[in-house]
Amino acid sequence: MLLQRATYVFETFSKHLFGTLIAITQIRRGEGIHMKSIYRGKSGVRLGRGVSRVKGIAAAAAVLALLAGCASPSSPSGETVVVPDSSVSQTDPSTQAATPSITVKDNTNASVYADLKLEDIQQIDGVRGQDWLSEDEVVVNRQNEAGEPTEFSDGEILPQGLYVHTLAGGKEKTIIADDTNWGGAKLSPDKKHLFYQEIFEMTGVGYIMDLETGESVQIADGREILIDGAWLGDDHFVYGNIEGQLFQTDLSGKSEQLLDLADAGQRASGIQTVGDIVYYTGLNEQELFAYHTSTKELERFGSGILWAIPAPDGSQLALVKRTGETEMTLMLTDLAGNEKKTLATGTQVFGTSWSPDGKRLAYTVTSADDGSKDGFYISDVNTGEAFMISSDLADAGDAMKWSPSGTKIMVNKVDRKNGEMLAQSSIIKVSW
Repeated sequence: MLLQRATYVFETFSKHLFGTLIAITQIRRGEGIHMKSIYRGKSGVRLGRGVSRVKGIAAAAAVLALLAGCASPSSPSGETVVVPDSSVSQTDPSTQAATPSITVKDNTNASVYADLKLEDIQQIDGVRGQDWLSEDEVVVNRQNEAGEPTEFSDGEILPQGLYVHTLAGGKEKTIIADDTNWGGAKLSPDKKHLFYQEIFEMTGVGYIMDLETGESVQIADGREILIDGAWLGDDHFVYGNIEGQLFQTDLSGKSEQLLDLADAGQRASGIQTVGDIVYYTGLNEQELFAYHTSTKELERFGSGILWAIPAPDGSQLALVKRTGETEMTLMLTDLAGNEKKTLATGTQVFGTSWSPDGKRLAYTVTSADDGSKDGFYISDVNTGEAFMISSDLADAGDAMKWSPSGTKIMVNKVDRKNGEMLAQSSIIKVSW
């Protein structure tokens, strides 16, 4: 099992979620860090989830990248406090989280492309944004300063918790924060339920929380699942496991197997949904699959496809394909994978995300040849015109998240400052 998990870790690091971190690691070789996977329960610290050594920035950044979830009321410690209604204030000091530092940058770029204008960029240090709860509230993941630190060969790392962060003023409410690492937070489309995981390495134990009651149910009978998945409507969540099956679970935690992926991708990565269709990329030959949950039909596309994101209306795909030994291409395709338009090409293309109205795509591009083109972009999908928002966010590897109105975008990155790996979330406001 350890060999299987180690193999999966290596494979997954080549995927879009952590690909940018690999590029950074290749530049900064030689900085070693000893990584230990630790699970904390009532009995204290328990080793045995695997020990690995990963080079420098990718190792520490991987810890930050994996951690982002919610908790169960049966968690060994820590009180769950969820206040979905933004009009309700947090008054209990025991549940008030420390406020991260916030920087708002004035827009110095007055250029307008395709009726798009950058208004400002609000930077929140020390957090990794997960999802939008409302237009002014985001679910974030950050270190729990009150948690028990874990010792590593070159220092200590605090456990990660989940919080609701208010953009106006920076106040936070605790969702879950204890001595356990929580991650993988994804809100249902109606914002009433939250999927989250207790994180180990590239797997975790999944939960679904009812945000009105704060109560959670465990899914998959507590077995480890992959850190990947997507909501299928408001009442089902689709996920895969390391053994190579694809499942869906309802809000009660009851799971149903959809596919055995032995001959259909081996493992599901980059899971995306639209309507009744589940899109995923298989790890064998990087094929793209589309599974129709209503008809149980499975479609498969060509090889070399890194991932695909369906448009909100399901009419087309934004697809990233390996088009050269060191080249990725972001293109628009029809539902059969036939190319309609090329939007970007680079050594790395990451973070791809559709605006809620399906008119724009956000993404990052880096190139080994021409660094002047590296940056975070928004493209008009009709004209293909691209607007560079920021060159500072070129190495943001997470999938970006648009606010419900489509006027704000959440972008995450990890930087090394004074020898420490620090997460930063940028809230970018645009208009047109």
